[in-house]
Amino acid sequence: MERHLSSLNLLSLIFFIMAFAWLVPPAEWIPALAYMAFLILIGKFLYEQVLKPHDSTFSPALFFLAFMVKMLGGVSRYWMVLDLYGRGDALRYHWEGQEFAISFAKFDFSIFGAIQTGTASMSAVTGLLYTFLPVSLFGSFLFFAALAFAGSILCYCGFRVAFPQTNPSLYRVLMFFLPSVFFWPSSLGKDAWIFFGSGFVAYGLVKFTRLNQISGLVTMGIGLGLIGLIRPHISAFMMLSLAVAYLPFLFRSARNPQHLLSWLVGGSIAVVMGIYVLQSGSDFLQARGLEEISEAGIEQYYYQRQLSTYGGGSRFAPGVVLGLAGIVGAPVIVLLRPFPWEAHNPQAMITALESMFWLGIFFYRGKVFLQRMRTIAVDPLVAFSFVYSFIMIVSLTTIGNYGLLARQRVSLLPFMWMLFG
Repeated sequence: MERHLSSLNLLSLIFFIMAFAWLVPPAEWIPALAYMAFLILIGKFLYEQVLKPHDSTFSPALFFLAFMVKMLGGVSRYWMVLDLYGRGDALRYHWEGQEFAISFAKFDFSIFGAIQTGTASMSAVTGLLYTFLPVSLFGSFLFFAALAFAGSILCYCGFRVAFPQTNPSLYRVLMFFLPSVFFWPSSLGKDAWIFFGSGFVAYGLVKFTRLNQISGLVTMGIGLGLIGLIRPHISAFMMLSLAVAYLPFLFRSARNPQHLLSWLVGGSIAVVMGIYVLQSGSDFLQARGLEEISEAGIEQYYYQRQLSTYGGGSRFAPGVVLGLAGIVGAPVIVLLRPFPWEAHNPQAMITALESMFWLGIFFYRGKVFLQRMRTIAVDPLVAFSFVYSFIMIVSLTTIGNYGLLARQRVSLLPFMWMLFG
């Protein structure tokens, strides 16, 4: 096994060097190499201080392969944005980030007062990056790919703590080698940032619920803050899922005074965080067209979002889930499309084939899923993973474009796969 890993590692390194020489202009080589040196240090820290203490069976060779696959995902996204399409949000963050960096270098942070959540926040984050590291579009892609990789590691460590008796091989593959995971959240942008924050939420939730450590709430708070900076409504979805998962367990903990005190303290902190996050999410959605928090307002916003994403060569007619029949069909719409016969380009075909792979996992691991669901009333992690996955699936039915759907559904995968891993 180690011999095969060594061969794969060498092959991945050769591919990376060739791609670097082909894609990166010579004038950018020195700044890009500075990022690579920094990422080597990050990788060393992630393995020795984070991953290895939770799973000593995860060999250095396997870690190197997972890391290189993620970096190749970043290279692929870089090629797609610059050479294939010649456009993308990453270019906006790159140029605006340089303007932010000029202000930050002068210790002028007044611009933060005008920043709102969303795209502007992502540009500010890029500006902070360019304040401490050289300006390099290629380097920034690798850096954000590494952030998402750290999110995968935190989710994996959380899984190992939560289910220590379970063979981690499947979840390991899904978190490090699934095409959607190593490709989409691997560029300068929101997807990698949200995946990074999701890792903190997953690991913090496990620390709090499995190990009864209040510090888990701090870790969760960091994750919610990172996600809320870019996508407040996703933080709000997480807080709603936490509330649903929290209450049944709180009632059961009343029999154990030690656990009850911990959960009451944690609950108080969570309520304060929840109020802020939910209000931020509400303000964000209202700024994007949600006129009022009511059934009619939400329904109108839902249809507006479907129309706004219905475009491009990968468009499709999204389903309507505002009803019981629609909700039942939502997982098929979000998780299994496009079907192979709906794919009209190589990217869509890869997504379709991966969706069929997911379908195989759903059937193959159906018994594991049912076993986990039997504990939903007593296991907050399972409850959170299920509720959050459900909310995200329903929310993603507003998307009428296969490319957007494939990219944005990645954020629910770490939690959904905990139900099957």
